[in-house]
Amino acid sequence: MFPPPYLPCSLFPAPSFLGLISACCIVLGLGLAQRATLELNGRATLQRADQSVQNYNRAGTPALNLTLAAGDRLCVTQGSGKLTFGVKNFALEAGKAACFEVAKPKSFWDSLVASCQDIGVCKQQAQAAFVREAKSRDLEGGVPYLFLPADYALTSLTLTVAAGRTLRLLGEGNKELARLEGSEKFAVPTEQLRGAARVEVRNASDVVVYSSPLRWVNFASDVTANNPKEAALALWTTGDVSYAPAAYSYLLAAGDAELAALIETQVRREFRGTIR
Repeated sequence: MFPPPYLPCSLFPAPSFLGLISACCIVLGLGLAQRATLELNGRATLQRADQSVQNYNRAGTPALNLTLAAGDRLCVTQGSGKLTFGVKNFALEAGKAACFEVAKPKSFWDSLVASCQDIGVCKQQAQAAFVREAKSRDLEGGVPYLFLPADYALTSLTLTVAAGRTLRLLGEGNKELARLEGSEKFAVPTEQLRGAARVEVRNASDVVVYSSPLRWVNFASDVTANNPKEAALALWTTGDVSYAPAAYSYLLAAGDAELAALIETQVRREFRGTIR
Protein backbone atom coordinates (compact mmCIF):
# COMPACT_ATOMS: atom_id res chain seq x y z
CA MET A 1 0.00 0.00 0.00
CA PHE A 2 1.30 3.44 -0.85
CA PRO A 3 1.58 5.90 2.04
CA PRO A 4 -1.01 8.68 2.12
CA PRO A 5 0.44 11.72 0.33
CA TYR A 6 1.87 14.68 2.23
CA LEU A 7 1.82 13.42 5.76
CA PRO A 8 3.73 15.97 7.90
CA CYS A 9 6.50 14.49 9.99
CA SER A 10 9.34 15.80 12.09
CA LEU A 11 12.60 15.71 10.20
CA PHE A 12 14.69 15.46 13.34
CA PRO A 13 12.53 13.99 16.10
CA ALA A 14 15.37 13.33 18.54
CA PRO A 15 14.92 15.98 21.27
CA SER A 16 18.60 16.93 21.42
CA PHE A 17 18.70 17.67 17.70
CA LEU A 18 15.18 19.05 17.35
CA GLY A 19 16.20 22.08 19.39
CA LEU A 20 18.14 23.37 16.42
CA ILE A 21 15.14 23.82 14.20
CA SER A 22 11.48 22.90 13.91
CA ALA A 23 11.16 21.29 10.52
CA CYS A 24 8.95 18.94 8.58
CA CYS A 25 9.20 16.71 5.59
CA ILE A 26 6.71 15.65 2.95
CA VAL A 27 5.76 12.01 2.59
CA LEU A 28 4.65 10.85 -0.82
CA GLY A 29 5.31 8.19 -3.40
CA LEU A 30 8.10 9.56 -5.59
CA GLY A 31 8.70 6.65 -7.91
CA LEU A 32 6.72 8.16 -10.79
CA ALA A 33 6.57 11.58 -12.39
CA GLN A 34 3.87 13.84 -10.99
CA ARG A 35 2.04 16.80 -12.42
CA ALA A 36 2.75 20.28 -11.14
CA THR A 37 1.69 23.81 -12.00
CA LEU A 38 3.77 26.95 -11.68
CA GLU A 39 2.29 30.43 -11.45
CA LEU A 40 5.34 32.46 -12.41
CA ASN A 41 5.96 36.19 -12.35
CA GLY A 42 9.52 36.34 -13.59
CA ARG A 43 12.01 33.75 -14.83
CA ALA A 44 12.57 30.12 -13.88
CA THR A 45 14.87 27.28 -14.87
CA LEU A 46 14.00 23.59 -14.75
CA GLN A 47 16.93 21.19 -14.71
CA ARG A 48 15.98 17.61 -15.36
CA ALA A 49 17.68 14.59 -13.85
CA ASP A 50 19.34 13.99 -17.23
CA GLN A 51 20.91 17.50 -16.98
CA SER A 52 18.73 18.95 -19.76
CA VAL A 53 17.54 22.49 -19.01
CA GLN A 54 14.33 24.35 -19.81
CA ASN A 55 13.90 28.09 -19.24
CA TYR A 56 10.61 29.88 -18.64
CA ASN A 57 9.54 33.53 -18.63
CA ARG A 58 6.03 34.49 -17.51
CA ALA A 59 4.20 37.55 -16.23
CA GLY A 60 1.66 35.83 -14.03
CA THR A 61 -0.52 33.98 -16.52
CA PRO A 62 -1.00 31.51 -18.01
CA ALA A 63 0.28 29.01 -15.42
CA LEU A 64 2.84 26.48 -16.59
CA ASN A 65 1.85 22.83 -16.53
CA LEU A 66 4.86 20.67 -15.69
CA THR A 67 5.64 17.04 -15.07
CA LEU A 68 8.29 16.57 -12.39
CA ALA A 69 10.17 13.36 -11.65
CA ALA A 70 12.84 12.32 -9.17
CA GLY A 71 15.99 14.38 -9.64
CA ASP A 72 14.23 17.32 -11.33
CA ARG A 73 14.92 20.75 -9.82
CA LEU A 74 13.00 23.96 -10.52
CA CYS A 75 14.49 27.33 -9.53
CA VAL A 76 12.98 30.81 -9.78
CA THR A 77 15.92 32.96 -10.90
CA GLN A 78 14.06 36.27 -11.12
CA GLY A 79 10.82 37.39 -9.49
CA SER A 80 8.62 34.86 -7.72
CA GLY A 81 6.28 31.97 -8.30
CA LYS A 82 3.89 29.54 -6.66
CA LEU A 83 4.41 25.87 -7.37
CA THR A 84 1.60 23.40 -6.80
CA PHE A 85 2.88 19.82 -6.48
CA GLY A 86 0.21 17.32 -5.53
CA VAL A 87 -1.85 19.02 -2.82
CA LYS A 88 0.98 21.22 -1.54
CA ASN A 89 1.87 24.79 -2.53
CA PHE A 90 5.41 26.15 -2.42
CA ALA A 91 6.26 29.84 -2.56
CA LEU A 92 9.44 30.25 -4.60
CA GLU A 93 11.24 33.59 -4.67
CA ALA A 94 14.61 34.56 -6.09
CA GLY A 95 17.04 35.29 -3.27
CA LYS A 96 15.02 33.29 -0.73
CA ALA A 97 13.66 29.72 -0.95
CA ALA A 98 13.95 29.85 -4.73
CA CYS A 99 14.12 26.15 -5.65
CA PHE A 100 12.11 22.95 -5.48
CA GLU A 101 13.56 19.48 -6.04
CA VAL A 102 11.98 16.03 -6.22
CA ALA A 103 14.14 13.65 -4.21
CA LYS A 104 15.04 10.18 -5.41
CA PRO A 105 12.89 7.32 -4.10
CA LYS A 106 13.44 6.41 -0.45
CA SER A 107 14.92 3.07 -1.48
CA PHE A 108 18.11 4.88 -2.57
CA TRP A 109 18.50 6.35 0.91
CA ASP A 110 17.55 3.10 2.66
CA SER A 111 20.24 1.28 0.72
CA LEU A 112 22.84 3.92 1.59
CA VAL A 113 21.95 3.89 5.30
CA ALA A 114 22.19 0.08 5.32
CA SER A 115 25.55 0.03 3.53
CA CYS A 116 26.94 2.63 5.96
CA GLN A 117 26.55 0.17 8.81
CA ASP A 118 29.91 -1.09 7.52
CA ILE A 119 32.40 1.78 7.88
CA GLY A 120 34.63 0.42 5.10
CA VAL A 121 31.77 0.28 2.62
CA CYS A 122 30.52 3.69 3.77
CA LYS A 123 33.93 5.26 3.17
CA GLN A 124 33.89 3.87 -0.36
CA GLN A 125 30.45 5.39 -0.86
CA ALA A 126 31.68 8.73 0.51
CA GLN A 127 34.62 8.84 -1.90
CA ALA A 128 32.18 8.67 -4.81
CA ALA A 129 29.31 10.65 -3.26
CA PHE A 130 29.69 13.84 -5.28
CA VAL A 131 32.33 12.90 -7.87
CA ARG A 132 31.84 14.38 -11.33
CA GLU A 133 33.57 13.44 -14.56
CA ALA A 134 36.79 15.42 -14.86
CA LYS A 135 35.86 16.68 -18.31
CA SER A 136 32.76 18.42 -16.92
CA ARG A 137 34.56 20.54 -14.33
CA ASP A 138 36.08 23.11 -16.64
CA LEU A 139 33.21 23.41 -19.10
CA GLU A 140 30.77 26.31 -19.02
CA GLY A 141 28.38 25.62 -16.17
CA GLY A 142 30.95 23.45 -14.40
CA VAL A 143 31.23 25.71 -11.35
CA PRO A 144 28.94 24.39 -8.59
CA TYR A 145 26.20 26.49 -7.03
CA LEU A 146 25.90 26.51 -3.26
CA PHE A 147 22.63 24.70 -2.51
CA LEU A 148 21.16 24.32 0.97
CA PRO A 149 18.01 22.39 1.89
CA ALA A 150 15.31 24.79 3.10
CA ASP A 151 15.05 22.82 6.35
CA TYR A 152 18.82 22.88 7.00
CA ALA A 153 19.01 22.19 10.72
CA LEU A 154 22.44 23.36 11.86
CA THR A 155 23.40 26.75 13.27
CA SER A 156 26.29 27.11 10.82
CA LEU A 157 27.59 25.83 7.49
CA THR A 158 31.24 24.89 7.06
CA LEU A 159 32.50 25.78 3.59
CA THR A 160 35.99 24.86 2.41
CA VAL A 161 37.47 26.77 -0.54
CA ALA A 162 41.08 26.16 -1.57
CA ALA A 163 43.25 29.28 -1.05
CA GLY A 164 40.30 31.14 0.47
CA ARG A 165 41.09 33.85 3.02
CA THR A 166 38.00 36.08 3.03
CA LEU A 167 34.36 35.06 2.62
CA ARG A 168 31.70 37.65 1.87
CA LEU A 169 27.93 37.20 1.94
CA LEU A 170 26.24 39.50 -0.54
CA GLY A 171 22.64 40.64 -0.79
CA GLU A 172 20.70 42.25 -3.60
CA GLY A 173 22.82 44.59 -5.67
CA ASN A 174 25.94 42.86 -4.27
CA LYS A 175 25.58 44.71 -0.98
CA GLU A 176 27.94 43.19 1.58
CA LEU A 177 25.97 41.65 4.45
CA ALA A 178 28.75 39.84 6.29
CA ARG A 179 32.48 39.17 6.05
CA LEU A 180 34.45 36.31 7.58
CA GLU A 181 38.19 35.80 7.70
CA GLY A 182 39.65 32.32 7.59
CA SER A 183 42.22 29.96 6.14
CA GLU A 184 40.38 27.92 3.49
CA LYS A 185 37.66 26.87 5.94
CA PHE A 186 34.76 29.10 7.00
CA ALA A 187 32.03 28.43 9.58
CA VAL A 188 29.20 30.63 8.31
CA PRO A 189 26.21 31.28 10.64
CA THR A 190 23.02 29.92 9.11
CA GLU A 191 21.11 33.02 10.18
CA GLN A 192 23.40 35.14 8.02
CA LEU A 193 23.15 32.73 5.10
CA ARG A 194 19.37 32.98 5.09
CA GLY A 195 19.57 36.66 4.28
CA ALA A 196 22.20 36.35 1.54
CA ALA A 197 21.84 36.00 -2.22
CA ARG A 198 25.45 35.21 -3.06
CA VAL A 199 28.66 33.81 -1.57
CA GLU A 200 32.07 35.13 -2.61
CA VAL A 201 35.49 33.90 -1.47
CA ARG A 202 38.79 35.71 -2.17
CA ASN A 203 42.38 34.64 -1.70
CA ALA A 204 45.23 36.47 0.05
CA SER A 205 45.79 38.58 -3.09
CA ASP A 206 42.13 39.68 -3.05
CA VAL A 207 41.37 37.63 -6.17
CA VAL A 208 37.99 35.89 -6.29
CA VAL A 209 38.50 32.11 -6.14
CA TYR A 210 34.84 31.12 -5.76
CA SER A 211 31.62 33.07 -6.31
CA SER A 212 28.12 31.69 -6.68
CA PRO A 213 24.47 32.43 -5.99
CA LEU A 214 23.18 30.84 -2.78
CA ARG A 215 19.99 28.86 -3.31
CA TRP A 216 17.69 27.32 -0.72
CA VAL A 217 15.88 24.22 -1.96
CA ASN A 218 12.53 22.80 -0.87
CA PHE A 219 12.63 19.00 -1.16
CA ALA A 220 9.73 16.68 -1.88
CA SER A 221 11.00 13.60 -0.12
CA ASP A 222 9.74 10.59 1.80
CA VAL A 223 12.94 10.33 3.85
CA THR A 224 12.82 10.85 7.61
CA ALA A 225 16.32 11.54 8.92
CA ASN A 226 16.68 10.96 12.66
CA ASN A 227 20.14 12.45 13.10
CA PRO A 228 22.75 14.58 11.29
CA LYS A 229 24.48 11.59 9.65
CA GLU A 230 21.25 10.38 8.09
CA ALA A 231 20.56 13.92 6.87
CA ALA A 232 24.00 13.91 5.21
CA LEU A 233 23.22 10.60 3.51
CA ALA A 234 19.96 12.05 2.17
CA LEU A 235 22.00 14.77 0.44
CA TRP A 236 24.43 12.15 -0.93
CA THR A 237 21.59 10.59 -2.88
CA THR A 238 21.26 13.76 -4.97
CA GLY A 239 24.70 13.16 -6.45
CA ASP A 240 24.99 16.95 -6.84
CA VAL A 241 28.19 18.47 -5.49
CA SER A 242 26.32 21.72 -4.83
CA TYR A 243 24.93 20.00 -1.70
CA ALA A 244 28.34 18.72 -0.55
CA PRO A 245 29.07 21.55 1.93
CA ALA A 246 25.76 20.89 3.70
CA ALA A 247 26.46 17.14 3.79
CA TYR A 248 29.96 17.83 5.10
CA SER A 249 28.58 20.09 7.83
CA TYR A 250 26.09 17.42 8.90
CA LEU A 251 28.90 14.85 9.15
CA LEU A 252 30.93 17.24 11.31
CA ALA A 253 27.88 17.66 13.55
CA ALA A 254 27.58 13.87 13.74
CA GLY A 255 31.21 13.63 14.88
CA ASP A 256 32.08 11.46 11.87
CA ALA A 257 35.48 12.97 11.06
CA GLU A 258 36.59 10.24 8.62
CA LEU A 259 33.57 10.54 6.33
CA ALA A 260 33.61 14.33 6.64
CA ALA A 261 37.24 14.43 5.47
CA LEU A 262 36.35 12.43 2.35
CA ILE A 263 33.53 14.83 1.46
CA GLU A 264 35.72 17.85 2.22
CA THR A 265 38.25 16.61 -0.36
CA GLN A 266 35.53 16.77 -3.01
CA VAL A 267 34.42 20.24 -1.88
CA ARG A 268 37.99 21.52 -2.00
CA ARG A 269 38.43 20.17 -5.54
CA GLU A 270 35.13 21.40 -6.98
CA PHE A 271 34.36 24.73 -5.30
CA ARG A 272 36.37 27.07 -7.48
CA GLY A 273 35.43 29.50 -10.22
CA THR A 274 32.63 32.02 -10.67
CA ILE A 275 28.98 31.79 -11.65
CA ARG A 276 27.68 35.13 -12.87
